[in-house]
Amino acid sequence: MKAVILSGPEQISVEEVDTPTVQFPTDAIVKVSHSAVCGADLLPFHGHTPGFEFGMIPGHEFVGEVVEVGSEVDGISVGDRVVNTSMTSCGTCSECAAERWTQCTTRSLFGYSGVYPKLDGGQAEYVRVPNAARSLLALPEEVSSEDALFLADILPTGYAGVDNAGVTEGDLLVVQGAGPVGLMAVIVALSRGARVVVVDGVDARRELATELGATAITPQEARDYIDTLTDGVGADCVIEASGSIPALKDALHLARPQGIISVIGAHFENDFPLDNGVMFEKELTLKFNIGNPFKTRELLLEAIRRGELKPGRVLTHVLPADDAVEAYTKFDNKEFTKVALTY
Repeated sequence: MKAVILSGPEQISVEEVDTPTVQFPTDAIVKVSHSAVCGADLLPFHGHTPGFEFGMIPGHEFVGEVVEVGSEVDGISVGDRVVNTSMTSCGTCSECAAERWTQCTTRSLFGYSGVYPKLDGGQAEYVRVPNAARSLLALPEEVSSEDALFLADILPTGYAGVDNAGVTEGDLLVVQGAGPVGLMAVIVALSRGARVVVVDGVDARRELATELGATAITPQEARDYIDTLTDGVGADCVIEASGSIPALKDALHLARPQGIISVIGAHFENDFPLDNGVMFEKELTLKFNIGNPFKTRELLLEAIRRGELKPGRVLTHVLPADDAVEAYTKFDNKEFTKVALTY
């Protein structure tokens, strides 16, 4: 089969590899139609993931058709069109019992190794899906594959960011970072009737945020703009979706007293200089979130089906898998806001 291979830092190629087979009775094999490139894929791409085993197939967001199931797979059948859940879970450990599925003691992330147990991803013609009854969600005909693709990871992440920020109708929300995850938060927040200001340094991303219904400004404008808009009070909620240190520092100043800062950007700094003085003085709440597709994917699927959420609007480029090098390069350079590969 044809597959994208990450063979070394910034070394992407498309190669012929063996087609995966069912290894355990709970496995399924999915023939992939669409597979997205995510910002999280850029961490191993740049060699920033500890212990990552190069030579793997990346990709943790994919849609396709089930072509084989193991003998113990229930609820998923051959011929079903499905979307995956980016991270696996067993459903039986103490973390899963407490509905902390993203903290499952046996979890794996498709397309990752090192920080998680090795599991090849979905940027390939076929992918083996462990714990298939939990990892796959069957899709109704009326939901497009382009919309469904976002259920694997970043729409639940954006939803978690908005939900944990306590965003309600009329709230002023600042979203720092108009990458795909930030734009998912924008879509969800606007559906709740919030006023949304997006902060990003890339013209095309600001334009897309504006098209979605938000107000878009540059990072250099952010503090003065929010001060002017709120008479110096600050935003009700801030979602930090860029994963950058400057943005997280700014978030403390953009939020109003007793405001909530919800972080969905990836941060791995061990020594972040948190301004405790500002945090204490303003009584801020700081939350870090990983999206939980197991918890929200059916709710979000129904919102897509009803036309309330249209995440596919953020999919700016769709390329054939043979163009994976271009997809990674231009996504990394922020020339593509969100890109999917087709097979």
